[in-house]
Amino acid sequence: MTSGSTGDTTRHVEETRRFQLRDVNVDAAFFLPFLRPGMTLLDVGCGPGSITAGLAGLIAPGRVIGADKDPARIETASRDAAADGVSYRVADVTALPFEDDHFDAVFANALIEHLPDPGAGVKELMRVLKPGGAVGVRCPDWSSALLHPDNDLMWASIALRNRWQQHRGDHPDAGRLLRGLLAEAGFVDINADATAQSHGTDDGVAEGVRYMHSILNDPELVALAREHGWANEVEMEEMRRSWVHWAAQPGAFSSFFWCHATGRKPGRV
Repeated sequence: MTSGSTGDTTRHVEETRRFQLRDVNVDAAFFLPFLRPGMTLLDVGCGPGSITAGLAGLIAPGRVIGADKDPARIETASRDAAADGVSYRVADVTALPFEDDHFDAVFANALIEHLPDPGAGVKELMRVLKPGGAVGVRCPDWSSALLHPDNDLMWASIALRNRWQQHRGDHPDAGRLLRGLLAEAGFVDINADATAQSHGTDDGVAEGVRYMHSILNDPELVALAREHGWANEVEMEEMRRSWVHWAAQPGAFSSFFWCHATGRKPGRV
């Protein structure tokens, strides 16, 4: 995070607030059957550590290392999400500072979609796992969604969000690729599935609007949209208003897919 950048600071605060809503029993539920007490586990892309701390409780007296390449997130995790058996360090998933065959399990939530080369990141997860070790990866797939009542402006805003992500080298449709990525990296016993994250309560709908407004108000997106002709200021304001109008409808509902996959490194457990 660049010092003195209002846009980066605002984004970090909003991301931290949203990331801290994540819970091990929801976001890592698919991976819990692979965990046992006494394991060593790496949580890559750990953010502020809300899931990391939960994982530590499940494998105690084992140890969890939470890794994220953003120093500001690691600082937040170290300060706000401290737990027994947990340590945090700045690290890039494409060049992890750990020896081969080091961890019993590796977990990555909402990370793969942000890698310019997802395959390289998944291969690095394979490298640091012990033979027989388990991997669990999870990320959204923004190419599919349910919106009711919907309108063209809402869909345009989602398309604009995805276009921005792609411009940054990210992959908004990475969720559907997870099984293939694990297979290409050499994992075995692969199982892929998906769940829906829905906004169907007053609080959930409000959270959905807050998220889309944080995207549509982001200074980087606003500048890029103007520079590349993706949308002008009037169009973006209409998109923001469309989400407010949606939220005011008594039947407002949205649902987005989150995909996950598990596998094992070949070798003896």
